[in-house]
Amino acid sequence: MQQTGANGSKVQTLNYSVSGDTDSDSFKSWQQLLASLFRVTRPFHRREHGFFASLTVYHLGLALVLHGKSDAVRYSRSDAWTLRDDLDHLFIHVCSQGGGHLRRAGENRRLNHLDVGIVDLASPLDFVAYASESVSLVLPRSLLSPTTGELDRQHGRILLRDTPVGGLLGQHIVTLCQTAPRLWLHEAVALARVTANLADTCLGIGAVSYPAPTTTSHGGLMRSIRGYIEERLHQPELAPEELASAFLISRSQLYRLFETSGGVRHYISRRRLRRALLDICSPALRHRRIGDIAYDLGFRNEAHFSRIFHDAFGSSPRAARAASKRGDAEWLAVASPAPGGNQLEHWLKELMAG
Repeated sequence: MQQTGANGSKVQTLNYSVSGDTDSDSFKSWQQLLASLFRVTRPFHRREHGFFASLTVYHLGLALVLHGKSDAVRYSRSDAWTLRDDLDHLFIHVCSQGGGHLRRAGENRRLNHLDVGIVDLASPLDFVAYASESVSLVLPRSLLSPTTGELDRQHGRILLRDTPVGGLLGQHIVTLCQTAPRLWLHEAVALARVTANLADTCLGIGAVSYPAPTTTSHGGLMRSIRGYIEERLHQPELAPEELASAFLISRSQLYRLFETSGGVRHYISRRRLRRALLDICSPALRHRRIGDIAYDLGFRNEAHFSRIFHDAFGSSPRAARAASKRGDAEWLAVASPAPGGNQLEHWLKELMAG
């Protein structure tokens, strides 16, 4: 497998490719790469050779766009899988060539050329993609309205290409992918918000009343707590005690829920810092003092904020703002390689609404 990060790109880009047979190390590397999203297997029982796949990922600051090509592959997510990776994103998939079958609630539904498939990554999934080319958009749930077509009920929905809503959303996502390599980061962030608004509208039109997918109480509770935190990042008093009281759980239970995130206090601090990074580097907010931005996000000491910002992102807030003015995509530390880790997984974990 080849993995590259384009240092000179206006948006951060990852490129991956594998070539080999099903039993080769390259296919196992492909499985490992996508393990942050799916369990990847071959969809047929007979022995197959000559597997090829490639993936380009664009980081739009608030969302990811994935452009992939592959031979036939099965992508699945079990209940255990969703609990393990704890992703809370919507995965909107467009088959630009080829197609597949999306299984939901015991029903197989065909996904044809330019149809749009909606996947809630907090829910189980079984999708067989035939030899195909696709474009996928990953949007954090916090970018979308919670009342839009009842997001929990959108999982498995297919917007057909010959409907106004399906045709519009599918073509927009494909065009966004084609445009991504030429975007400056501030343009990408703005377009990610526009795209989220378009998805909100399209999903709200003609929403089918599917039964909500069966999810574990853990997954639903985590989504609720994360949403509560995002709405209150500006409150300096936001603390584990408040969360435990608001959700009627013990502090020990709360700590266990956030154990894989480094603890609940660490999670809150990281979310505040990530929001601060986006605000400091936003062209629309360059007139604002960095100290005022920090204060609005619950930080009460500017020197302490600068110190932990540097620890988190490897540069001072002023240096990050200066780099963003130069159009230097490297300032976005969340889009930097996770040392010794899977960079795609790192991007998915850190993705959030600004």
